[in-house]
Amino acid sequence: KNSIIENSMVLIVKEESPMTKKLAVFDLDGTLSRTELFSVPAAQEMERLLGYPVQEASHIIASFGTNYKDTMDAIFPGWDQKAYDFYFTHGGEIQAKYLDRAMPYDGIPEAMDRLHAIGYETAVCSNSNIRYIKMCVSAIGLKDKMDYLQELEAGMDHKGQSLGKLLREVSPEKAVMVGDTLLDRQAAVDNQIPFIGCVYGFRPYEMEQVEHTAAHASELPRLIEGLLGE
Repeated sequence: KNSIIENSMVLIVKEESPMTKKLAVFDLDGTLSRTELFSVPAAQEMERLLGYPVQEASHIIASFGTNYKDTMDAIFPGWDQKAYDFYFTHGGEIQAKYLDRAMPYDGIPEAMDRLHAIGYETAVCSNSNIRYIKMCVSAIGLKDKMDYLQELEAGMDHKGQSLGKLLREVSPEKAVMVGDTLLDRQAAVDNQIPFIGCVYGFRPYEMEQVEHTAAHASELPRLIEGLLGE
């Protein structure tokens, strides 16, 4: 935009550069949401209803952030069409029963507020569908703190594709991906943007070789600004 500075009898038109559009993209489960608080009891209830062995929490948690086939394999070993239909027809309503337990990681709401305050837009990019993303983001109090929500759409095989679509549609000048798994890091690599690994998430062992990591969500604004700040 232009600003006009008056100095005695001289009018100077000064061209000001617009603010750089910067986007911070976040994985959902294990990065923003403590998903185990509601998804583990929901999965165990579905296992009981369908007559499958009730899995330990650690086994169910290990499937978080993967695609639906890996999730099905973890929850319903040797699953059939009946289990598939049940999961996609009733899984959401069973999860909703436990949503009063949902919480973000400590420091996440404040981190989103801080990022907005210093000129960033925020987005969720998850391997889940949009129904789940909206449900979860609302349950953990981030509905009004996320500018964009990107699901893994039909025909997409991995997060790199969904992240690519998000970046094309938003068209930021600078972007960063934040997540807790190697799948998240690969999505960043695929789209040639930097990555920050969340050691506090579900797979800290996968973050051992990551250059930039956050041990607590409160560290994220500083790390993001360090990578993308002007």
